[in-house]
Amino acid sequence: MAYDSGDILKYANATWSMHFDGSDVGFKKLNAFTLLPGGSLLLSPDGSANVAGLGAISAQDIVRFTPTSTGANTAGTFQWYFDGSDVGLSTAAENIDALSIDAGGHLLISTKGSASVTGPTGNAVRAADEDLLKFTFATSGTSTSGAWSAHFDGSDVGLTREDIDGLWVDAANGDHYLSVLDAFTVGNGVSGDGGTIFVCDPGTLGATTTCAYSLYWSAAAAGIPKNIDGLFIQR
Repeated sequence: MAYDSGDILKYANATWSMHFDGSDVGFKKLNAFTLLPGGSLLLSPDGSANVAGLGAISAQDIVRFTPTSTGANTAGTFQWYFDGSDVGLSTAAENIDALSIDAGGHLLISTKGSASVTGPTGNAVRAADEDLLKFTFATSGTSTSGAWSAHFDGSDVGLTREDIDGLWVDAANGDHYLSVLDAFTVGNGVSGDGGTIFVCDPGTLGATTTCAYSLYWSAAAAGIPKNIDGLFIQR
């Protein structure tokens, strides 16, 4: 099955299929995504893009896609969800490369490099590419507002040279499913490469992060010898 960097693939019952064909809707380069209840998707592009009905968006932005059909014949409409420039994301290092929504409706992101945003007390909240930031919405869409806070400090839990580029948070229990750009080792036999999904069962989150790690899935074992740079687990 042919695919490119604007697509989302689905793996179920040891079979691959197309879930979102970005080329069908003019979304050629996808950097991060998640699914919402009801089947709509949150998408962040890899670089600047022109989106039907919205115009220009950047890699610090997130749009919501509501499908009328998915798979090999993807169709639907876009709307603004998160304008990163409204809330302090402006540099190439602050491009979004992983995102998820937690049980409380907060947006969780990781960035390609170092990011600095404003916290609820006006102080700077800084994050590296192995960290996660949490955004609590006041308003969403074209006029995004809200508050940032530190959510996950990767250096506390063995991720010091890695770059988180895939994330899904299990709303049922808070487990964080992660993928990183390159090879990683976090102890207790948990190691892999950019095509490995592993799980942090958090003890604490925020400025002091603790995790119990476990391995979850290997892309290479499922037939894709490439990095995983976005993930969502349907249950």
